[in-house]
Amino acid sequence: MFKDLINLFTNPRDQVKQSIDQTEVLALTAIFIRIAKLDGSFDINEREKIKELVKKRFEFNDEKTENVLNMAARLEGQSNDNVQFIKVIKESIAYEERFNLLKDSWILVMADGKRTYEEDGFMRLFCSLLGLSDKDSALARQFILKEQKTN
Repeated sequence: MFKDLINLFTNPRDQVKQSIDQTEVLALTAIFIRIAKLDGSFDINEREKIKELVKKRFEFNDEKTENVLNMAARLEGQSNDNVQFIKVIKESIAYEERFNLLKDSWILVMADGKRTYEEDGFMRLFCSLLGLSDKDSALARQFILKEQKTN
C-alpha cells in the first residue's frame, strides 16, 4: 500500500496506472454505443471504432474488449438514462482526462463523415454533464476534424 502511494508521487504522471472499475468501463462503452446510434444507425465501422477506443483506453486484449462491448450493448439497450452513465464516467475519469474523452466521442460522431442535430444536442449535454464548456467541445471537434483531414 505504501509502495503504491510513494509511486503515485514519484513516478511520472503518465506512468501512474489508475485502477479500472468495471462499472466505469461499461458506462463509458455504453455511452460510446449510444453516441454511435444517435444518427439512427449503428454499423460495423462504428462498432469497430468503439472497440478500438475501448481497447486503447483500457489496454484490453481483443477478447476482453469484445466481452465488454457485448455487455455494454445489453446495458445500453436496457437503459434510457444518459445521466446515470455520465455520472459514473464523471466520477471515475479525472477532469484532466475528460477532454480526451470528448475527442474520442467526437471521433464516433464524425465516423460517418456528417453530424446530425441529435448528435450535436447530445454532445452539448454530454460536455456540460462532464463539467466541460462548449468551447472545449468545439476545440475537441476541430481537433478531430483536422486529424481526419490529414489522414
